[in-house]
Amino acid sequence: MVSQQDTDYLNSQKDPSRYNPVRIGSLKTLFVNPRFNHFIVPTPEKAKEIYDGELFWVPSDDKDRASVGIIYVQTLDGKAAFKAPWKAKGGVTDWYHFREILRVNIDGVGAANNMRRGENDERPLLLSFYDPDLIVYRESMGKQRHPLGIIVTGSGEIKGGLDHLVFNSEGESVIFTSDQGIPKLENLAKPSGTRISIESIGPSPRELDMKKMLTLLKSKYHVDTFLVLGGPGISTELIKAGLVDNYFINISGVISGNPDIRSFFHMPEAKELRDLELVSIKMAGISSGDEGRNTVYLHYTPKR
Repeated sequence: MVSQQDTDYLNSQKDPSRYNPVRIGSLKTLFVNPRFNHFIVPTPEKAKEIYDGELFWVPSDDKDRASVGIIYVQTLDGKAAFKAPWKAKGGVTDWYHFREILRVNIDGVGAANNMRRGENDERPLLLSFYDPDLIVYRESMGKQRHPLGIIVTGSGEIKGGLDHLVFNSEGESVIFTSDQGIPKLENLAKPSGTRISIESIGPSPRELDMKKMLTLLKSKYHVDTFLVLGGPGISTELIKAGLVDNYFINISGVISGNPDIRSFFHMPEAKELRDLELVSIKMAGISSGDEGRNTVYLHYTPKR
């Protein structure tokens, strides 16, 4: 059911037409690897139309932890973000893919503690989705209205405090931190009506155990699928630990050219290459009037 909070959110959007399929445009499938056909997940008709086919999610071989997908937009020369990451120009189609389609089946959506939505927009990044058609579909599948909201902050600092739209009153949230971060979080006032849990996954901010986090998500919070919004910090830690099962890489037609901007896969201590296998390639429809028409969508999974 579409709640009053959902309606209030949609009405607050600067551009509600973003939810109009005509405005969004559709992707065009260029390649699908038939080896992964058995990893198709339930896909609503609206998403099939816009995504040009079924959604795929490759589960972890380790059944004791949540499987992980990371999604992010990068420039053509591999930069994760400018000082203003929204300038990577994914456009409305990319926004809908990122914010709505990929979340419809997901059990938990997570980010670091300092992610922002966009330029001159200090509102927190929401860890749910708000297309009314997708809400109805998700609930018809027997899932909770909102995915579990997940924040990782080793220091215990939360930009904006706990009075934050991530921690909405209709859904549950969990904050993973360190032993050192717990006192800071416990001293923050929780907004009325919110359900927020706090878990320690390491003794200090630099000693977070990502495997423990994923195991807790599975065993305690019943999260089988965990989608991480692209920030080089948390995603890099998961990649380094070999815990990412799905890479959703959106490459925009923009060149940064700035060597000082961090690439997404910034792991100077890495000693070996990571071998991935391509699941699918899509691109924004050529006929789309959206600036995201120059974006290519890649889905990779670790080679098994």
